[in-house]
Amino acid sequence: MPARLRQSRFYPLLLLIATGVALGFAPPFAKVAAADGIPMIGFAFWQNLLGGLLLLLLATLNGVYPPLKPRHLRYYAISGLITLALPSAMVFLAVSHIGAGLPSIVYAFPAMLTYIFALSLRMERLAWMRASGIALGLIGILMILLPRSGPVDDATLPWMLLALIAPVSLAAGNIYRTRAWPQDAAPLALAAGTLLGAAFWLLLGSAAFDAVHLPAGSIDADWVLAAAGLFACLSFLPYFELQRVAGPVYLSQIGYVMAATSLGIGTFVFGERYGLITWLAAAVIVAGIFLVNRRQQAAR
Repeated sequence: MPARLRQSRFYPLLLLIATGVALGFAPPFAKVAAADGIPMIGFAFWQNLLGGLLLLLLATLNGVYPPLKPRHLRYYAISGLITLALPSAMVFLAVSHIGAGLPSIVYAFPAMLTYIFALSLRMERLAWMRASGIALGLIGILMILLPRSGPVDDATLPWMLLALIAPVSLAAGNIYRTRAWPQDAAPLALAAGTLLGAAFWLLLGSAAFDAVHLPAGSIDADWVLAAAGLFACLSFLPYFELQRVAGPVYLSQIGYVMAATSLGIGTFVFGERYGLITWLAAAVIVAGIFLVNRRQQAAR
C-alpha cells in the first residue's frame, strides 16, 4: 500500500468501501449455494476455510506469519467465534425456520450497538456528528429491510430472538478485536487466524447440525465455494487494517456498505428493480457514512 495513500484522510473511507463491497458479494454466493442444496453452515465453513488459507498464503509470502502462542490462538478462537461463526450460525438457523426476510434485519444493528458498547467502555466519547451518522445509516438500512421482512408472530418470535444474538455478537467482536489486539501481530496475520478460527467453530457446528458438506467434484456446485472463499479473502485483506486505523465504531458501518452493494448487485447482475423508497434509503445510508467519515477525518 503506497505510503501517500495510507496518510490520506480518505484512507479509512477507502478501506471501508473496499471491505463492505467485497463482503456484499457474500449473499449472492449464499443464494446460489442454497439453490444447489449446500447447507448454509457447511457453506460458511468452506467460505471461511478457503478465505483463511488464502490469507495465510499471502501472509506467509509477505513474511508476516500468524503467531501461534497461546494468547494468539485464544485471540483467533474468540475473534473467529463472535465475529463470524456465531452470527452466521444464529442467522442461518433462523432463516431455515422463518425465511430470509426477518433475520436479515439483524445486520442493521451492529453499528449502533458497537457505538453503545464503546461509549459504555469509554473507548469513545459522545460525538453528535458520529452518532447522527450511525443513526442515519440505521434508518436507511431499516427502510430497505423492513418492507421485505414480514410480520413477527408467535411462531416466528423465538427464532427472531435467536437471530438477534447475531448483532450483539458482531458488536462484541468489534470491541474485542480492538481491546485484545496483539501488538506483535500484523493485520494480515490476524485476519488469517480469525477466518481459520471461524472455520474451526463452523466445522463443529456443521457436525452438530448434520450440515457437513463435502465437495463432490461438481463444477456447478463447487465453483461457488471457491468464489466465496476468494471474496472472503478479499474482504478481510482490508478488514483488520481498517480496524487498526479507524477503530471498532467506524468499522461497524460495514453492514451499511454491504446493503448498498447488495442493491447494486441486485440491479446490475440479477436484473432486480427497486422502488423510490429503496433508493432514497441508499442515499440516507451514504449521507450517514459521510457524516461519520467527517468525524473520523477530524480525529486523524
